[in-house]
Amino acid sequence: MTHIVVIGAGAVGGYVGGQLARAGEDVTIVDPWPEHIEQIRKNGLHLSGTQGDCTVRVNALNVCDVQELITKPVDIAIVCTKAFDTAWAVTLVKQYLSASGYVVSMQNGINEDCVAAVVGWNKTVGCVLNTIGVGVVEPGHVTRYRMPGDAKHAVFLVGETHGLVTSRVKNLARCLEAVDSSTVTTNLWGERWTKLVTNAMQMGILGATGLTKQEVNAWDMSRNLMVRAAAEGISVGRALGYEIGPIVKVPPELWVSAASGDGDSVRIVEAGLTAYLNRLTDTGRRERDSMGRDAVAGRRTEVDFINGLIAVRGEEARVPVPVHRGLTSIIRRIERRELTPDRDNILPLCRPVSPS
Repeated sequence: MTHIVVIGAGAVGGYVGGQLARAGEDVTIVDPWPEHIEQIRKNGLHLSGTQGDCTVRVNALNVCDVQELITKPVDIAIVCTKAFDTAWAVTLVKQYLSASGYVVSMQNGINEDCVAAVVGWNKTVGCVLNTIGVGVVEPGHVTRYRMPGDAKHAVFLVGETHGLVTSRVKNLARCLEAVDSSTVTTNLWGERWTKLVTNAMQMGILGATGLTKQEVNAWDMSRNLMVRAAAEGISVGRALGYEIGPIVKVPPELWVSAASGDGDSVRIVEAGLTAYLNRLTDTGRRERDSMGRDAVAGRRTEVDFINGLIAVRGEEARVPVPVHRGLTSIIRRIERRELTPDRDNILPLCRPVSPS
């Protein structure tokens, strides 16, 4: 059997690894959280939420036990760590890859270049998670609060960095069907940037304010700031030559025109945001996503790999990015304990977008 190793068994890694194991795949999960690994070893991995409730037995290793992989080479290494931990996670698993083994980045941000710097481009595969919506409840328990995908909405978009369709990405996409809808894309970089914009337009605001998704969508100031953040990200992506797809099922050009104040576009975008929120469970609406949770808990966030990445690439492409630059600055101050998450933090960035 193909041996799949998941590095980082938190929300995404735990859920994906658990569902693959449930489907009968040969899975090992690796994580540095001792209580989490101990609970999984003792009682199994508890999965709950929109795809049902079950407990799965899966091989679980702490990072200090990873040398056990020497007994069974790794065919697919799925990295689900925070983006700032990519290099060490890939280095950790590199020496255990089989001859045809490869590494899949299943993370926020765009990390394939970091993966390739460690294992080479020939052993690097991309995978975009198209709004999976998962969270850790407690050690040994991961839940999903977003409804599953379908034939019209693939949750997993698997692609080669060179854009060709290969047997390994087709096999990986088939494998991930055990978790949720999956397909192969020939537009990995465009899909990556589209997902980056989707994340950045809300995560930065969640982190800066400490509000929940429902609260951010309900407050005019933060909702309008999301529209401008999306428009900035789309403009940067287009300047870089990426093929940008719909953002929460709304065409990218409408986000740009909405940010300029076009009334019809504003109404369509706001309807899209409402529909996006309605696809979440009540628990999901009260979520802050990873950046919000980390900011509230006083942990390092992934802002440099999300809003910060758009800000840097925007400045390189000479595209104005005041929202992403501002949100990045606010969250960095929160990380340094100079600020605490608060809705007032974003007020200097806000500019109402009202129908014309």
